[in-house]
Amino acid sequence: MAVSSRNIGKSAWWLGPESNPQFPLVWALPFAITIAGLIATQRPRKYTLFIHLGCVAALVGVAIGDLGNAPGVALLEFVLAGIALLVAFVSLAARP
Repeated sequence: MAVSSRNIGKSAWWLGPESNPQFPLVWALPFAITIAGLIATQRPRKYTLFIHLGCVAALVGVAIGDLGNAPGVALLEFVLAGIALLVAFVSLAARP
């Protein structure tokens, strides 16, 4: 996503323009959200579903921030949030 948005010239809000990029910790935001959901999947607990739903909500928030400037990137982020929602439902089967 990050490379694609730079290549098409419409940077995501969390990347910022190439001439004035965002702080590096902001770049990692969508990736950290996704990794948190994956880690929660590997160690299922009673609250795993809530972690997944929080990650989905955060990914949707990231995507909404890109709707105005980079709608194609936002679409990919919404797809990623949808996949994360499916993982949340699948994780219900692994709940202790």
